[in-house]
Amino acid sequence: MDNENKEIRNAKNIISTIYTADAKEKMRSQAEINARYQVCCKRYKEFKNCSAEFREQKVMIYAELKVLGWVLGKSDTKISQEANF
Repeated sequence: MDNENKEIRNAKNIISTIYTADAKEKMRSQAEINARYQVCCKRYKEFKNCSAEFREQKVMIYAELKVLGWVLGKSDTKISQEANF
């Protein structure tokens, strides 16, 4: 029982250290988010038009695109339109 409690405390310490370190990072500005969104749109279109199969990369880029779009306050349909056209 003591070993379990010790392991739990150690895990909590590791997790709190990780999140504390990340908390020091500066938030992105609206312009940075918008620029990243535009880059993701461009990359997604490039992968979409590529003849080779890059399904995993397309899914990852599209997921990032969706999150950035939501942060910018865009609807799902607007994000899909901008990504595909």
